[in-house]
Amino acid sequence: MSELAIGASRFGQRNKEASRGVRERSARVPAVVPHVLFGALTLALLVFGMLMIYSASSITGLMTENIGYDPAYYMVRQIAFAAGGLVLAGMLMAIDYHHWFGKPLVAMWVVIVGLLLIVFTPVAGKDINGASRWIGLGPFTLQPSEFTKILELFVGAYFLHQYFELRSLDQTLTVRMLLVGVGIPLVLVVLQPDKGTTGVISIALIFMAYLAGLPGKNVLKIIGVFAVVALLYSLKDEYSRARVMTMFDPFKDEYDSGYQLLQGFFALGSGGVTGVGLGMSRQKYNYLPMAHNDFIFAVVGEELGLVGTVALVLVFVALLWAGLKVAENAPDLMGRLIAAGGTTMLVVQMLLNVSGVVGVFPLSGKPIPFVSYGGSSVMSSLMLAGLVLSVGLRSEGAHDEHAARRASLRIASEEPEGIEGSTAGRAQPRSARLAGAGRRMTYYNGGALKSNESSAKSGDKNGNESGVGRTSQNSSYAPRSNLRIVQGGRVTSSRPPSGRVTTDAQGRRRLDLNPSPADRLRGRRS
Repeated sequence: MSELAIGASRFGQRNKEASRGVRERSARVPAVVPHVLFGALTLALLVFGMLMIYSASSITGLMTENIGYDPAYYMVRQIAFAAGGLVLAGMLMAIDYHHWFGKPLVAMWVVIVGLLLIVFTPVAGKDINGASRWIGLGPFTLQPSEFTKILELFVGAYFLHQYFELRSLDQTLTVRMLLVGVGIPLVLVVLQPDKGTTGVISIALIFMAYLAGLPGKNVLKIIGVFAVVALLYSLKDEYSRARVMTMFDPFKDEYDSGYQLLQGFFALGSGGVTGVGLGMSRQKYNYLPMAHNDFIFAVVGEELGLVGTVALVLVFVALLWAGLKVAENAPDLMGRLIAAGGTTMLVVQMLLNVSGVVGVFPLSGKPIPFVSYGGSSVMSSLMLAGLVLSVGLRSEGAHDEHAARRASLRIASEEPEGIEGSTAGRAQPRSARLAGAGRRMTYYNGGALKSNESSAKSGDKNGNESGVGRTSQNSSYAPRSNLRIVQGGRVTSSRPPSGRVTTDAQGRRRLDLNPSPADRLRGRRS
């Protein structure tokens, strides 16, 4: 029976060791997996976007003379822009995000603000649909507001980190610096006007402030003020008012202001649950304007159906989870804000596009990150992803010290060398514990463990050398009177460690090894 008990205990111990190994490996997973998953989802969205851009733009390319009737024209350009974006994302990922603060951030601010100002000049500005957002560069156009998102992310993270974590700035100075560093570029984006980018940046900054430690009451006030200002600004001019009114009743002007939204509805309705098939869209035959850009979600719904649209949204939900986990594992507040802010910008931009296409929010003109056509958009989106991955790589390094300490831990062997009869590292069945009740407990300092039988030879019959109390052989524990101190292989003391012996009113003796609470609170007297 004893052999069976020992075998069962050893089997249980091996299971405990295995389960502990699983727990230790799973404890290291959150530091590694989130940014790997984030990068994989980014690449998957990028590849899917190339496929959908080719499908949505092929008919337009075949019917356009100045691009050579090339059905792959827009996809090839998008691949070129994505290649440049991947290079920039790789640089941001490889460089520690802390290196971008200081003089590099000042230089970045000057360049971006300069580009935003050039947009308003007649020399380089290029008006499209009443908005001045692009700078003409030969056959290409540059949209500085897309890269303003990276600048605002850096500036917001830097000053929030300085105020909430380092406490190097007071409240007044922090507000002033944010008004200059964040406010000036944001005002220039609003004046273009580019309300979609303004909303994406503002929501991300508010979320970052909340994560940094801004009280929820103040966050709600900021959100309320932002919502009122956004509504008033959206109704101030005829073009913006038309977008808001079209959302409520697109059939009121179905051949003008409501035409694009209605064609998107027709595409989504035609797709049904499973879609008409990849590449088989009918709305892309010049019925749906900007099918490969602002309304690519409608083409996804027509060709892949409800299943495809829901799957696309779920991929972004997974991207959001991975990005927030990277932020959670970040080594400092600055990294946490960069990862959370960059992920928020990507997901909020997707939500603005999708909600506009399905008619629950005014059209913003913002493309879906990685999926819609647009050179500046795909490059800035990849740069945001690179920053999140940079934080993820730094987070993995921050856990190396803890991983090394965990790896150095070892489980004691079942029979430690030089300590005969020890049960350290070995499970004890209840029967074995009860069988050993009443035995002596011995302190060792450099000596070998002796069996209880040999220990008993150096004491009296009851093993009670101190005289403080007696030990019953049937007791389920060993009282302190059975403690012996063995040093150098010989008994140096048979009494318990030094302490205070007190006697209560009933004559019972008590041993107190620790100072009283009053003494501990009073501290050491000089």
